[in-house]
Amino acid sequence: MDPNKMLEKVLTDSDLSHVGRLYLPKKQIEKILSTIENFAMPPSGLQVEVLDNNKSYLVTIKKDSHRYFMCCGWNKIREARNLKTGDKIRLYLQDTKFIFTFYYALTL
Repeated sequence: MDPNKMLEKVLTDSDLSHVGRLYLPKKQIEKILSTIENFAMPPSGLQVEVLDNNKSYLVTIKKDSHRYFMCCGWNKIREARNLKTGDKIRLYLQDTKFIFTFYYALTL
């Protein structure tokens, strides 16, 4: 896996709140997006497919004035995996399509 196409994050209370947003580390997501030739974030956000083992979810990545976040589908992933504050996730952009692969590891 190309480390320039991967981000890792420890989930916070904000990521798991009723607002339904997964806040993405800015430097990491910008590094990933920079690997896509001629990429520009659409004003309405970017719809991507998140693969989690044998399940697929459509989510939207958006940017506000100072941060990136995943919404519109993040709640389905959060609920399906019963994610908690402190869980670690990893998202990886595959080379051939704009698809993130989702992993999580429970904290001990």
